[in-house]
Amino acid sequence: MVEPTVHNVQMGCVLVDGGSSINLLFVDALDALQILMSELKPSPPFFGILLGSSAKPLWGIELPVTFGSPKNFRTVMILFDVVDFGTTYNAILSRPAMAQFMVVVHYTYQAMKILGPKGAITIVGNRKTILHCDKRSLDMVELALESQPENTGPSSRPEKVHVTTSSVDRLKEIEANPDKIRAIN
Repeated sequence: MVEPTVHNVQMGCVLVDGGSSINLLFVDALDALQILMSELKPSPPFFGILLGSSAKPLWGIELPVTFGSPKNFRTVMILFDVVDFGTTYNAILSRPAMAQFMVVVHYTYQAMKILGPKGAITIVGNRKTILHCDKRSLDMVELALESQPENTGPSSRPEKVHVTTSSVDRLKEIEANPDKIRAIN
């Protein structure tokens, strides 16, 4: 989760998805960016976002995305598909977008490195923003699950699992035998 400047607006809740090949901008972010509908262009449908079915983006638009500070920054024009999905994110930046920035992403540390005109630019995810967006996502999922009609047959919804210290104590510890470990090339 990063906070780039998009179209001269500092935008929070932007997800970096290294497994995706499509940049998404969500309709709710359009007002903050002050983008007129006349600036948007038609965009072809894409697949794999909605459980195997195709989805038709509302529009497409190319916007400047900037990382860094006023003293050392990098701006790249990114083509976004504008969609009207319920989400807590303002945008999703894909693997091709990260390639345009020639970014090195370290997901574990929630950090990125980009080469700027005056040296490396380090972007670290804002933990408060990450927690805020994750909490909003969980709230949305919980609300969606609660609004589903009750099924009188066998439950298709799994029961909640609560992990307690007593259930952790029952875990079996297995010792690894280094003689049986092999390398796969």
